[in-house]
Amino acid sequence: MIIILTGQPNSGKTTLAYALKEKLSCAGILDGDEIRAILNNKDYSVDGRKRNITTSFLFAKILSNNNITAILALVNPFRELREQLKNDSNFNVKEIYLHSKRFREGKMVDYYEPPLNNYLDIDTDTYSVKQSVTKILDYIK
Repeated sequence: MIIILTGQPNSGKTTLAYALKEKLSCAGILDGDEIRAILNNKDYSVDGRKRNITTSFLFAKILSNNNITAILALVNPFRELREQLKNDSNFNVKEIYLHSKRFREGKMVDYYEPPLNNYLDIDTDTYSVKQSVTKILDYIK
């Protein structure tokens, strides 16, 4: 299984990824910032983001093929890329859209495209980490 935690910066993606990993028996986290550091990708342009996302998707597929639940914690602003992964019939992909009003000024991605279908919506201002994890676990079962 591949779990996509997507949303603007500071919406709780990494926090929920680590909390979720504690509840799953075999899971690995692919965090966008860590992938960037490993690949030395400091390019935040549209092309740079797309490279980082597609590379993260490849890593997630490798984990999933080895029976490890991949938890992707990425801003991942491109709906089309997320939909391509969700529509790949070889993988069980669940998209979780996180949003919050806690965005730091200047950190928002202007061209972020929220999901339109087949996703779980979580307002991390409303739900605690524990409540959010419970909602996610219910959704992926």
